[in-house]
Amino acid sequence: MLTATLLSAVLMGLIGSTHCIGMCGGIISTLSTDFSGRPARHHPLLIQVFYNVGRISSYSLIGLLAGLFSSHLMQTLPEPHMIQMRISGFFFILLGLYISQLLNALAWLESIGQRLWRRIEPFGRKYLPAQDYFSALKLGLIWGWLPCGLVYSALALAITQLNPLYSAATMFAFGLGTLPTLLLVGHFAQHLRSLLQQRMLRLFLGLILIGYGLSQVLGYSPFMMMQH
Repeated sequence: MLTATLLSAVLMGLIGSTHCIGMCGGIISTLSTDFSGRPARHHPLLIQVFYNVGRISSYSLIGLLAGLFSSHLMQTLPEPHMIQMRISGFFFILLGLYISQLLNALAWLESIGQRLWRRIEPFGRKYLPAQDYFSALKLGLIWGWLPCGLVYSALALAITQLNPLYSAATMFAFGLGTLPTLLLVGHFAQHLRSLLQQRMLRLFLGLILIGYGLSQVLGYSPFMMMQH
């Protein structure tokens, strides 16, 4: 079951990361810029890697904290695995609608997170632009708390786990899924951003997420069938 969940989380991050272009694309482009003040040994690609290590670490921490509160509740529910599939399927559908821009279905979640973000965000400003690896790491640790419907969808999947460590692993897997797109954006910022923002591509990727979510809601998980 955990393997199916981790694969689902990677899929969510991989397909949903088109949304990251708008949320984090500006920061990634800044990290990939070779500022004259940056020491030569601080390569832009490694700057991005450290930023993403920080970001994914925060995702994992958020998953762990959420799992500490939700795992005991999940264990008391009848047929927790079926409930887990349906909850995650519901959020896959919402995310698909969100990515395809058919419906801004997760805006209400982002508005809730804005309250906390207003307190956290000022701490991240002082690390922009990140001139060294440690600054990039700290920037990622802070930016991992950015209110984002994509992250909250992954968190909904994480809180259905029966163990806090599984919740943390789910968010870690989700973060890994977003990594390829964000690293590519750093090097091909303008071309990749214009490609991933195309309406038809977003619609296609959104429909994939909706289809996967429907299969979960109906009690059929492709990744679970692969395990069997």
